[in-house]
Amino acid sequence: DLFSCQELPVPEERPKRTASGDAARALRAIFSASWSAKQPLAPSPCFYTGGAATWRCQSFSSEKKVEENSPVTPMLKHLLMKIKSTGPITVAEYMREVLTNPVKGYYMHHDMIGEKGDFVTSPEISQMFGELIGVWLVSEWMASGKCKKFQLVELGPGRGSLTNDILRVFNQLDSLLSKCDISVHLVEVSPKLSEIQALTLAEKRGELMDGSPAYMQGVAKTGLPVFWYRDLSDVPAGKVLLVWWLFN
Repeated sequence: DLFSCQELPVPEERPKRTASGDAARALRAIFSASWSAKQPLAPSPCFYTGGAATWRCQSFSSEKKVEENSPVTPMLKHLLMKIKSTGPITVAEYMREVLTNPVKGYYMHHDMIGEKGDFVTSPEISQMFGELIGVWLVSEWMASGKCKKFQLVELGPGRGSLTNDILRVFNQLDSLLSKCDISVHLVEVSPKLSEIQALTLAEKRGELMDGSPAYMQGVAKTGLPVFWYRDLSDVPAGKVLLVWWLFN
């Protein structure tokens, strides 16, 4: 490894979250509906509720029964109807619906990152994290032969803070990178977060070319072109420096 990072201490003012029973009740309702869709003649499903080998058996014969046992949110109602219509869903389908459903997906319509949100990521705590990533990217570019052109790609850019810190390093090391053609490509499905990213990164918006796979583009404050896509497969082929930060 070129460098190692130690975990930063969590600020005292960082909001702490406690799990409620809503998610567990919703999952139990979905599990029951999925089980019934797959095995309509099977006995009522049983599921573990915690404690010393405590199991509870329950079945939902109608939506009214679900409402009596747990709060029915629009998303839960959507998932139950989906399962009843098409049968059991995979974990991947469940996560895709609850996170990126165009109407009620968690990431789609609000800012959930930061002190007033639901969680905090490393780039939001200190610019040092993103700047170290920027230095590492330049080091990797030099070690790989200083190609004349590369694309900086970030998956799930959040508020745009990480890319902003990386571009600050690129700008400070312009003497090394001035002859390299660099473009920035952000893969983001959330309309709300892409707008926040544009405010963070872009000095101005640009007009999209006909047939462009991007849904938005602009010019960064450092002068580099920035493009937004809904899927990684839409990013044009080329030499890529990929950034994907998973840990909060």
